[in-house]
Amino acid sequence: MKKNLLLLILVLALVSCGGQKKQDVVAEEVVTEVEAFDDGHYAENSLDYWGVYKGVLPAADCPGIETTLTINEDSTFSLLSVYIDRDTSFDEKGTYTLEKGYMTLTFDGDEEVQYYFIGENTATRLTSDKEFVESELAEHYVLNKVD
Repeated sequence: MKKNLLLLILVLALVSCGGQKKQDVVAEEVVTEVEAFDDGHYAENSLDYWGVYKGVLPAADCPGIETTLTINEDSTFSLLSVYIDRDTSFDEKGTYTLEKGYMTLTFDGDEEVQYYFIGENTATRLTSDKEFVESELAEHYVLNKVD
């Protein structure tokens, strides 16, 4: 009798556990290593980046800043900034350096610098940390080459 009772309990335990199928889902993490690709093609040796770039940069206190950046072959630049709906404009000059597509503008007589990324017929204004602007206005920080 004890054997039958033990056998019955064992069968009931197996049936109750076997009725529910459990599936263990194992998430497999895929890690892909990407090697830095450096083919040596940068703006300074692959693009005809000298010339005039224009666009309207965003401004906090006016509709925008009409910007004309002229990059010369002798490592000098001029930057004309005209504030829309204001009687304010700045015509600044200086020198630039270009490394791997990142241009640093250094203004004459000033320690101020600005950063741009030079692409195919574009000059994109960067933050003071040399980062691309990541906001809904990001596309407005691009100047387009006009000549």
